[in-house]
Amino acid sequence: MIRKEENNNMKLPELSIILPCYNESGNIPIILERLSKFWPDINFELIMVNNGSTDDSALVLEEMKRKYTGFLRIVTIEKNIGYGHGILTGLKAASAEILAYSHADIQTPPEDIIKAYHLLKEKNYNIQKTLIKGMRVNRHKEEVFLTSSLAQVVEMILGYPMEDINGQPKLFSQNLLKNLIAPPTDFSFDVYIMYLAKITGLQLITFPVDFGVRIHGKSKWASNILSKYKTILKYLISILKIAKAHYNAHGNLLRQLVRFLTTGILTNLINYATFFILLHLVGVYYVISSIVGFIAGLITGFLVNRSWTFSATTSCPERQLIKFFIINMISLGANLLTITFFTEVLGIIPEISQIIAIGVSTIINFTGSKFWAFRT
Repeated sequence: MIRKEENNNMKLPELSIILPCYNESGNIPIILERLSKFWPDINFELIMVNNGSTDDSALVLEEMKRKYTGFLRIVTIEKNIGYGHGILTGLKAASAEILAYSHADIQTPPEDIIKAYHLLKEKNYNIQKTLIKGMRVNRHKEEVFLTSSLAQVVEMILGYPMEDINGQPKLFSQNLLKNLIAPPTDFSFDVYIMYLAKITGLQLITFPVDFGVRIHGKSKWASNILSKYKTILKYLISILKIAKAHYNAHGNLLRQLVRFLTTGILTNLINYATFFILLHLVGVYYVISSIVGFIAGLITGFLVNRSWTFSATTSCPERQLIKFFIINMISLGANLLTITFFTEVLGIIPEISQIIAIGVSTIINFTGSKFWAFRT
């Protein structure tokens, strides 16, 4: 159940700021005091989403509402079902054309939302074609490594590079919300917003934000090592769900994988058909027939993968063909090594070893094709 408290300010705000709060009672007064300095010079509304808090956040918000009647609105979600759900609920309640959201833990200062807004105005960016986001600085090396590693996985699945995905704030137009398809309710919501920006052709503008230490409250996703990896697993599952929901988007891993496997079947059919025709209808020696069949299959695979699977027709075809050939040779070598290892060393029957070898070579072939031969 969701409850909304409406702002009595009749004039539509220029900016809607959404801050989801889950057990952030200690930070709420600080946020409001710091943002109040910018109102009414900037006509904004601050939507504090009480995202199922179990502390005294509700009481603090009610007290703050009496003090900051000009710009504060409260949206209450009775039960917390996720970080993303809290943000999305606040976004849907917003009335301004320009939207922004951030965290309520003050690790990213609330003033950075105003910085993003000033950047939009000073540079005269078209808000309909722009997403502005914070790029976190002064972080521990371990945090940077985790962030960059997850970004690499996201790029592999969704097909677009995304830098510092969870960097806040994010500022964009109401128009972006029209493209929502099954938005995630968890921490992958940041990925989803940036992905929508990418596939709809928005320009991503970043500016540095100082990622500080938490003043009050505890981390909601990394309170212990088990919680951290559990969250990461859920995060990756959500990314796959995003890929499924946007199956037809350019660079989508699921679509590319299905097309790659389909192309593989076609390639093998061409290979075998060429071999069979040369051997039985033309009378060519079987070794030569096999080589010609392999080449025919290789060229077919190259052309179909280039134009259909990876849509990489803008790059140099000769260079792509050389790379594709090298990948296929590596894949063939991996196939032979795998079947030999599993058969001779582990004593597994050749039929099972060949299935494993095909899996290994397919992974190498697909990965090399996607990230090297046909990388756009």
